[in-house]
Amino acid sequence: MNQIASALASGTTTYFQPPDPTPALAISNEKKIQRRLAILVGCVAFGLPIVMMIGTFYGNTCFRQSISHYYYAQFLGTLFVGMLVFIGGFLIAYTGEHWLEDVGSLIAGLGAICIAIFPTTGVGCGNTAAFLSRVFVEYTPGDPATVAMVKNRDYFQLFEKVEHFHSFAAGALFIYLGIYCLFVMKRIIPERHIRDGQLIDTKRRRNVVYSICGIVILFCVAVLGWVGLVASDEVVAAWNRNHMTFYFETAALWAFGLAWLIKGRLIPWLNDTTPQAAMAP
Repeated sequence: MNQIASALASGTTTYFQPPDPTPALAISNEKKIQRRLAILVGCVAFGLPIVMMIGTFYGNTCFRQSISHYYYAQFLGTLFVGMLVFIGGFLIAYTGEHWLEDVGSLIAGLGAICIAIFPTTGVGCGNTAAFLSRVFVEYTPGDPATVAMVKNRDYFQLFEKVEHFHSFAAGALFIYLGIYCLFVMKRIIPERHIRDGQLIDTKRRRNVVYSICGIVILFCVAVLGWVGLVASDEVVAAWNRNHMTFYFETAALWAFGLAWLIKGRLIPWLNDTTPQAAMAP
Protein backbone atom coordinates (compact mmCIF):
# COMPACT_ATOMS: atom_id res chain seq x y z
CA MET A 1 0.00 0.00 0.00
CA ASN A 2 2.85 2.39 0.79
CA GLN A 3 4.32 1.78 -2.66
CA ILE A 4 0.96 2.50 -4.31
CA ALA A 5 0.54 5.68 -2.25
CA SER A 6 4.05 6.80 -3.17
CA ALA A 7 3.39 6.19 -6.85
CA LEU A 8 0.17 8.18 -6.72
CA ALA A 9 1.84 11.02 -4.83
CA SER A 10 4.82 11.31 -7.19
CA GLY A 11 4.92 14.00 -9.85
CA THR A 12 7.23 15.37 -12.51
CA THR A 13 9.98 17.77 -11.52
CA THR A 14 11.03 18.30 -15.14
CA TYR A 15 8.00 19.02 -17.28
CA PHE A 16 5.34 21.76 -16.98
CA GLN A 17 7.61 23.77 -14.73
CA PRO A 18 6.83 27.50 -14.50
CA PRO A 19 9.43 29.87 -15.97
CA ASP A 20 9.78 31.57 -12.58
CA PRO A 21 9.47 28.98 -9.80
CA THR A 22 10.50 31.44 -7.08
CA PRO A 23 7.92 31.26 -4.28
CA ALA A 24 5.70 34.30 -4.00
CA LEU A 25 5.30 35.91 -0.61
CA ALA A 26 1.73 36.85 -1.28
CA ILE A 27 -1.05 35.63 -3.54
CA SER A 28 -1.83 38.11 -6.32
CA ASN A 29 -5.36 39.31 -6.95
CA GLU A 30 -5.28 37.45 -10.27
CA LYS A 31 -4.53 34.17 -8.51
CA LYS A 32 -7.29 34.83 -5.98
CA ILE A 33 -9.76 35.37 -8.82
CA GLN A 34 -8.59 32.21 -10.59
CA ARG A 35 -8.99 30.23 -7.38
CA ARG A 36 -12.49 31.53 -6.90
CA LEU A 37 -13.35 30.63 -10.49
CA ALA A 38 -11.76 27.19 -10.01
CA ILE A 39 -14.10 26.61 -7.06
CA LEU A 40 -17.09 27.75 -9.13
CA VAL A 41 -16.11 25.44 -11.99
CA GLY A 42 -15.75 22.55 -9.56
CA CYS A 43 -19.19 23.29 -8.14
CA VAL A 44 -20.71 23.47 -11.63
CA ALA A 45 -19.10 20.15 -12.59
CA PHE A 46 -20.53 18.56 -9.44
CA GLY A 47 -23.89 20.23 -9.90
CA LEU A 48 -24.52 19.47 -13.58
CA PRO A 49 -25.62 15.82 -13.21
CA ILE A 50 -27.37 16.60 -9.91
CA VAL A 51 -29.44 19.36 -11.53
CA MET A 52 -30.34 17.04 -14.40
CA MET A 53 -31.45 14.33 -11.96
CA ILE A 54 -33.53 16.74 -9.89
CA GLY A 55 -35.18 17.96 -13.09
CA THR A 56 -35.90 14.36 -14.05
CA PHE A 57 -37.70 13.54 -10.82
CA TYR A 58 -39.57 16.82 -10.43
CA GLY A 59 -40.07 17.82 -14.06
CA ASN A 60 -42.18 16.27 -16.78
CA THR A 61 -39.25 14.62 -18.57
CA CYS A 62 -37.55 11.24 -18.67
CA PHE A 63 -34.32 9.86 -17.24
CA ARG A 64 -32.12 10.28 -20.29
CA GLN A 65 -29.46 7.79 -21.34
CA SER A 66 -26.71 10.39 -20.99
CA ILE A 67 -26.19 13.85 -19.58
CA SER A 68 -25.74 15.11 -23.15
CA HIS A 69 -29.27 14.00 -24.05
CA TYR A 70 -30.65 16.56 -21.60
CA TYR A 71 -29.90 19.10 -24.32
CA TYR A 72 -33.35 18.21 -25.66
CA ALA A 73 -35.19 18.54 -22.33
CA GLN A 74 -37.30 21.63 -21.80
CA PHE A 75 -35.69 24.08 -19.33
CA LEU A 76 -32.99 21.54 -18.38
CA GLY A 77 -31.53 21.87 -21.87
CA THR A 78 -30.92 25.57 -21.27
CA LEU A 79 -29.17 24.81 -17.96
CA PHE A 80 -27.08 22.10 -19.62
CA VAL A 81 -25.85 24.49 -22.31
CA GLY A 82 -25.26 27.35 -19.87
CA MET A 83 -23.26 25.28 -17.39
CA LEU A 84 -21.05 23.78 -20.11
CA VAL A 85 -20.42 27.19 -21.67
CA PHE A 86 -19.41 28.49 -18.23
CA ILE A 87 -16.91 25.64 -17.83
CA GLY A 88 -15.64 26.18 -21.37
CA GLY A 89 -15.28 29.94 -20.89
CA PHE A 90 -13.27 29.43 -17.73
CA LEU A 91 -10.93 26.93 -19.36
CA ILE A 92 -10.35 29.29 -22.30
CA ALA A 93 -9.62 32.22 -19.98
CA TYR A 94 -7.50 30.18 -17.56
CA THR A 95 -3.83 31.14 -17.52
CA GLY A 96 -1.42 28.51 -16.28
CA GLU A 97 2.27 28.74 -15.47
CA HIS A 98 3.38 26.82 -18.57
CA TRP A 99 2.49 27.46 -22.19
CA LEU A 100 1.26 23.88 -22.64
CA GLU A 101 -1.28 24.52 -19.89
CA ASP A 102 -2.63 27.48 -21.82
CA VAL A 103 -2.84 25.60 -25.13
CA GLY A 104 -4.42 22.51 -23.57
CA SER A 105 -6.88 24.58 -21.55
CA LEU A 106 -7.88 26.48 -24.70
CA ILE A 107 -8.56 23.23 -26.58
CA ALA A 108 -10.51 21.79 -23.65
CA GLY A 109 -12.54 24.99 -23.29
CA LEU A 110 -13.46 24.95 -26.97
CA GLY A 111 -14.38 21.29 -26.53
CA ALA A 112 -16.76 22.10 -23.68
CA ILE A 113 -18.45 24.82 -25.72
CA CYS A 114 -18.71 22.52 -28.76
CA ILE A 115 -20.38 19.86 -26.57
CA ALA A 116 -22.99 22.48 -25.73
CA ILE A 117 -23.64 23.79 -29.24
CA PHE A 118 -23.30 20.50 -31.17
CA PRO A 119 -25.75 18.17 -29.40
CA THR A 120 -25.71 14.42 -29.43
CA THR A 121 -28.42 12.66 -31.42
CA GLY A 122 -31.35 10.46 -30.47
CA VAL A 123 -34.19 10.81 -28.03
CA GLY A 124 -32.24 9.23 -25.15
CA CYS A 125 -35.43 8.16 -23.38
CA GLY A 126 -35.80 4.47 -24.17
CA ASN A 127 -39.40 3.23 -24.12
CA THR A 128 -40.92 6.13 -22.18
CA ALA A 129 -44.49 6.57 -23.32
CA ALA A 130 -44.55 10.39 -23.35
CA PHE A 131 -42.48 13.31 -22.11
CA LEU A 132 -41.93 17.00 -22.72
CA SER A 133 -39.02 17.85 -24.99
CA ARG A 134 -37.69 20.40 -27.42
CA VAL A 135 -36.90 19.20 -30.93
CA PHE A 136 -35.81 20.44 -34.34
CA VAL A 137 -38.82 20.91 -36.61
CA GLU A 138 -39.89 22.83 -39.68
CA TYR A 139 -42.57 25.43 -38.98
CA THR A 140 -44.82 26.60 -41.80
CA PRO A 141 -47.00 29.63 -41.00
CA GLY A 142 -50.43 29.81 -42.51
CA ASP A 143 -54.01 28.85 -41.80
CA PRO A 144 -53.56 26.47 -40.22
CA ALA A 145 -49.90 26.62 -39.24
CA THR A 146 -48.09 23.30 -39.52
CA VAL A 147 -45.09 21.73 -37.83
CA ALA A 148 -43.26 18.77 -39.34
CA MET A 149 -39.95 16.95 -39.07
CA VAL A 150 -37.16 18.68 -40.95
CA LYS A 151 -36.57 16.86 -44.22
CA ASN A 152 -33.96 14.10 -44.14
CA ARG A 153 -33.35 14.65 -40.44
CA ASP A 154 -34.48 13.25 -37.12
CA TYR A 155 -36.37 15.35 -34.58
CA PHE A 156 -33.37 14.94 -32.29
CA GLN A 157 -30.60 15.89 -34.70
CA LEU A 158 -29.23 19.36 -35.40
CA PHE A 159 -27.66 18.30 -38.69
CA GLU A 160 -26.39 15.08 -40.24
CA LYS A 161 -23.38 13.51 -38.46
CA VAL A 162 -23.48 16.15 -35.71
CA GLU A 163 -22.88 13.39 -33.15
CA HIS A 164 -19.32 13.05 -34.46
CA PHE A 165 -18.59 16.69 -33.59
CA HIS A 166 -20.13 16.10 -30.18
CA SER A 167 -18.12 12.94 -29.46
CA PHE A 168 -14.84 14.44 -30.66
CA ALA A 169 -15.35 17.54 -28.49
CA ALA A 170 -16.23 15.41 -25.44
CA GLY A 171 -13.15 13.25 -25.97
CA ALA A 172 -10.88 16.29 -26.29
CA LEU A 173 -12.31 17.82 -23.12
CA PHE A 174 -12.11 14.79 -20.85
CA ILE A 175 -8.81 13.43 -22.14
CA TYR A 176 -7.24 16.82 -21.47
CA LEU A 177 -8.78 16.97 -18.00
CA GLY A 178 -7.48 13.51 -17.15
CA ILE A 179 -3.98 14.30 -18.40
CA TYR A 180 -4.06 17.65 -16.60
CA CYS A 181 -4.84 15.92 -13.30
CA LEU A 182 -2.13 13.28 -13.77
CA PHE A 183 0.68 15.51 -14.96
CA VAL A 184 0.14 19.26 -14.54
CA MET A 185 -1.66 19.25 -11.20
CA LYS A 186 0.78 16.66 -9.85
CA ARG A 187 3.93 18.49 -10.91
CA ILE A 188 6.41 19.06 -8.12
CA ILE A 189 8.06 22.47 -8.07
CA PRO A 190 11.05 22.01 -5.74
CA GLU A 191 11.10 25.65 -4.63
CA ARG A 192 7.52 25.32 -3.39
CA HIS A 193 6.98 21.69 -2.55
CA ILE A 194 10.25 20.36 -1.17
CA ARG A 195 11.20 20.98 2.46
CA ASP A 196 14.36 19.49 3.97
CA GLY A 197 14.68 17.20 0.97
CA GLN A 198 11.15 15.80 1.40
CA LEU A 199 7.86 16.41 -0.40
CA ILE A 200 5.56 18.34 1.93
CA ASP A 201 2.63 16.34 3.30
CA THR A 202 -0.11 18.56 1.87
CA LYS A 203 1.29 18.28 -1.66
CA ARG A 204 1.64 14.52 -1.23
CA ARG A 205 -2.02 14.24 -0.22
CA ARG A 206 -3.13 16.47 -3.09
CA ASN A 207 -1.18 14.40 -5.59
CA VAL A 208 -2.84 11.19 -4.40
CA VAL A 209 -6.27 12.73 -4.96
CA TYR A 210 -5.21 14.23 -8.31
CA SER A 211 -3.98 10.78 -9.38
CA ILE A 212 -7.28 9.16 -8.48
CA CYS A 213 -9.24 11.90 -10.28
CA GLY A 214 -7.14 11.56 -13.44
CA ILE A 215 -7.40 7.77 -13.45
CA VAL A 216 -11.18 7.92 -12.98
CA ILE A 217 -11.59 10.43 -15.82
CA LEU A 218 -9.46 8.49 -18.31
CA PHE A 219 -11.04 5.18 -17.29
CA CYS A 220 -14.50 6.61 -17.95
CA VAL A 221 -13.35 7.95 -21.33
CA ALA A 222 -11.92 4.52 -22.25
CA VAL A 223 -15.08 2.66 -21.26
CA LEU A 224 -17.37 5.11 -23.08
CA GLY A 225 -15.14 4.90 -26.15
CA TRP A 226 -15.28 1.11 -26.04
CA VAL A 227 -19.06 1.12 -25.81
CA GLY A 228 -19.38 3.60 -28.65
CA LEU A 229 -16.91 1.97 -31.03
CA VAL A 230 -16.49 -1.72 -30.19
CA ALA A 231 -19.36 -3.10 -28.07
CA SER A 232 -22.00 -5.29 -29.67
CA ASP A 233 -25.57 -4.14 -30.27
CA GLU A 234 -26.78 -6.27 -27.36
CA VAL A 235 -24.27 -4.72 -24.98
CA VAL A 236 -25.13 -1.20 -26.16
CA ALA A 237 -28.85 -1.88 -25.72
CA ALA A 238 -28.35 -3.11 -22.15
CA TRP A 239 -25.96 -0.24 -21.47
CA ASN A 240 -28.49 2.36 -22.61
CA ARG A 241 -31.33 0.63 -20.80
CA ASN A 242 -29.45 1.03 -17.52
CA HIS A 243 -28.36 4.63 -18.21
CA MET A 244 -24.71 3.67 -17.80
CA THR A 245 -23.45 6.54 -19.97
CA PHE A 246 -25.10 8.97 -17.56
CA TYR A 247 -23.36 7.36 -14.59
CA PHE A 248 -19.93 7.25 -16.21
CA GLU A 249 -20.24 10.85 -17.37
CA THR A 250 -21.22 11.77 -13.82
CA ALA A 251 -18.16 9.99 -12.40
CA ALA A 252 -15.87 11.85 -14.83
CA LEU A 253 -17.49 15.20 -14.06
CA TRP A 254 -17.25 14.66 -10.30
CA ALA A 255 -13.59 13.66 -10.56
CA PHE A 256 -12.94 16.80 -12.59
CA GLY A 257 -14.92 18.90 -10.13
CA LEU A 258 -13.09 17.49 -7.11
CA ALA A 259 -9.69 18.22 -8.66
CA TRP A 260 -10.60 21.84 -9.29
CA LEU A 261 -12.14 22.30 -5.86
CA ILE A 262 -8.81 21.16 -4.43
CA LYS A 263 -6.93 23.45 -6.81
CA GLY A 264 -9.14 26.30 -5.60
CA ARG A 265 -8.10 25.46 -2.01
CA LEU A 266 -11.64 24.70 -0.82
CA ILE A 267 -10.59 21.64 1.23
CA PRO A 268 -8.54 22.88 4.23
CA TRP A 269 -6.67 19.65 5.11
CA LEU A 270 -5.16 19.60 1.62
CA ASN A 271 -3.99 23.23 1.70
CA ASP A 272 -0.42 24.36 2.25
CA THR A 273 0.18 26.20 5.50
CA THR A 274 2.96 28.48 4.26
CA PRO A 275 2.45 31.40 1.86
CA GLN A 276 5.54 30.32 -0.08
CA ALA A 277 3.77 27.22 -1.38
CA ALA A 278 0.26 28.57 -1.49
CA MET A 279 0.22 29.38 -5.20
CA ALA A 280 1.19 25.91 -6.42
CA PRO A 281 -1.28 23.27 -7.69
